[in-house]
Amino acid sequence: MTKKQCIPKKTVATILNKSESTITRWAKSGIIPKPFQIGTNTTVWDVDEIYEWIEKKKQTRGFAKPKFIKDQNVNKTQ
Repeated sequence: MTKKQCIPKKTVATILNKSESTITRWAKSGIIPKPFQIGTNTTVWDVDEIYEWIEKKKQTRGFAKPKFIKDQNVNKTQ
């Protein structure tokens, strides 16, 4: 059996260079793998799942599409 390494939210935040609140929000919305509890007050992530998620993201490299593209052909009224 392979020994799995579990990491806390702070470490996940460091790996992804995001805040801990962003990690919580992303996990709740399913953007990153969800954590699991190993004790009453201990929630952790599987480090392999985090790195697998990063590898999947690397498959779709490039810049994100702009959220809003301003239509330059719109007549402005004042």
